[in-house]
Amino acid sequence: MSDTPATSDPHGSVVTDPGQVGAPVAESEASGYPAPPDDVGAPAVAELAADGQAQPAALPQTPAPVSEVSEPVPAVPAEAVLPSPGPRHRGRRIGPFVASFVLGLVVVLTVAGAGLAAWDSGYEARVLPGVHVGRLDLSGLDRAGAAAALRAAFPYDQGQLVLRTPGGDLKVPFSAFGRRLDADALADAALASGRDSVLSARLLSQLGQAIHGVTLAPRVVIDQLALARAVRAALAPLTTSPVDATISMTSTGSVTTPAREGTTVDATPVVAAALAAVGSADAPSEVVVPVPVAPAPARVSDADVATAASLAELAVGPVRVAFGKRTWTIRAATVRTWLGFGTTPNGSIRPTVDTTKIPASLKGVAKAVLKPAKSAVFLRAKSGSIVGVAASSDGTKLDVAATSQRIAAAVIWRTFGGVARPVNVATAPLPPKLTTEQAKLKAPVLTLLGTWTTWFPINDHNYFGANIWIPAQIVNGTLLAPGRTFDWWGAIGDVSPSRGFGPGGVIRGNHTDPTGAMGGGMCSSSTTLFNAALRAGLQMGARGNHRYYINRYPLGLDATVWKMGGAVQDMSFTNDTGHSLLILGIRTRSGGTGYVTYQIWGVPDGRKVSISGPMVSNVIPATTSTEYVTTLPHGVREQTEYPSNQMDVAVSRVVKGKDGRILHAEVWRSHYVLWNGLIQVGM
Repeated sequence: MSDTPATSDPHGSVVTDPGQVGAPVAESEASGYPAPPDDVGAPAVAELAADGQAQPAALPQTPAPVSEVSEPVPAVPAEAVLPSPGPRHRGRRIGPFVASFVLGLVVVLTVAGAGLAAWDSGYEARVLPGVHVGRLDLSGLDRAGAAAALRAAFPYDQGQLVLRTPGGDLKVPFSAFGRRLDADALADAALASGRDSVLSARLLSQLGQAIHGVTLAPRVVIDQLALARAVRAALAPLTTSPVDATISMTSTGSVTTPAREGTTVDATPVVAAALAAVGSADAPSEVVVPVPVAPAPARVSDADVATAASLAELAVGPVRVAFGKRTWTIRAATVRTWLGFGTTPNGSIRPTVDTTKIPASLKGVAKAVLKPAKSAVFLRAKSGSIVGVAASSDGTKLDVAATSQRIAAAVIWRTFGGVARPVNVATAPLPPKLTTEQAKLKAPVLTLLGTWTTWFPINDHNYFGANIWIPAQIVNGTLLAPGRTFDWWGAIGDVSPSRGFGPGGVIRGNHTDPTGAMGGGMCSSSTTLFNAALRAGLQMGARGNHRYYINRYPLGLDATVWKMGGAVQDMSFTNDTGHSLLILGIRTRSGGTGYVTYQIWGVPDGRKVSISGPMVSNVIPATTSTEYVTTLPHGVREQTEYPSNQMDVAVSRVVKGKDGRILHAEVWRSHYVLWNGLIQVGM
């Protein structure tokens, strides 16, 4: 390596110059002029002879003549350079001495100038003697010859840069980045050597050059950008990307792939080292630069995925979902299909849960949780006019997204050592299509004060439901003004086939006649309305119980109605609330079972109703007997009577106003006769 500073050429190439072009090899310490060699004993320019005559300096011997024509140097008279003889005062002799010295110097310079001119003319456009580049003597060569000789002597473009890597050598020829000798610049420097513009300096320079010689250092030119590109291109394949270990979940467990380490090379220091090495003029034809290759580890290691796989196994297990007292279990195999893996902010791999897969396992839960919303209902009188609004109510539905998040959190909790517990579902309100606020813009909001529903078998005992449902249709929409009394027969009117009624069951004497009375079975409808009014806290009127107890009715609170000749059993109640009441009759059916419902709507006045349970006494158990008859086919059995115990039943009710004052307090007493069962068998 050389400490010689580098200078840049106009093309961005580096030129190394170990010294000043044309500088003499050695100088005299005393004068700064070129020191003569040891075998030269006379002064280099001139000396005074013994007789006081100036003698011209001897010119150095060279291979080539100084000039083709030599002219004699004119002799200088001794009087011109020597003082006159005879004693003089010291001060008076200085002036003539100086004049003589100057005259002698002029003569010397004149002689030297003439000789220099002859010398230069002999080497016009050629290198002066004594100029070397390294060991190559360029004396007498013209510029082209000097450049050619330099290129031949210093083949710096021949060779290669070897990048030594752990995997083998990578070779880049010098020609790839234009490494060469700066022959043209050296040839110019050689031609300029000894040709100073100042005569005195030129004289001394050429004299020193002829005696001692001048050695120019060879200089190297390099295209730095090309070198950097070539090195980086050669090193590029050495950089390989690492491969992360992977993990995924299948129906049978986790599956992993191993990690693979990559490699990386920092090309910047390699480029710098290569530039320094090949930029030296004494660099060998094969320059070796070591290339360090560093490992590039994978971000996800085999250990990372092994840990994640272990955590995933902790997450797999059945999940119990709870709603109220009900629970559902989701199988572990299903839970496994939810699992995946993700990277946490700190870079670790942990199991994750895909919440979009959970809802498929919650269909049964969603069905159980669902409570449909009830839209507001416009309540209409018989005329069809809207008299009130039945308030809406929100339903309930499963909040699938929130429940899925809860389940996912429970599964992940297991990976932290948490104990599995039932996950309580999240619910959300289900709004109605028509809200109370929307509906009450058309009518006031009414409250359901009392309601009751009775079921019955649809058969010929009730004219296949007609004798029960037609009264509900007739009563439906009845608007009962404050202080007015509702009575059954006054509301129902004529019971005839023209209005849709038909024959139905009736109790006659000691047996039941299934189709013995027009409109038979309508007691199911009257009993239902009686119980709705009873629970609305209204003032109750006429009421009578059946002869024997029918178990489809509340014990002690049945209300039979009938007409027989001039005798009438009615059912009635009075509106004592101070606001109009709306009575609705509703008919529904499910297969062979019918239902009748009555609702009483009104403005609540704060009254509270309390009804006791039935108090039963004087019980005589009923029995069932078998009777063989010829009215049935042989072996056919038919139960014509059902057993009902004889008993006395009392039910009490207390109605209090909002101030706690008792509005109504009464007891309904019922006596049911003994009614034995009968099974007829065909003979």
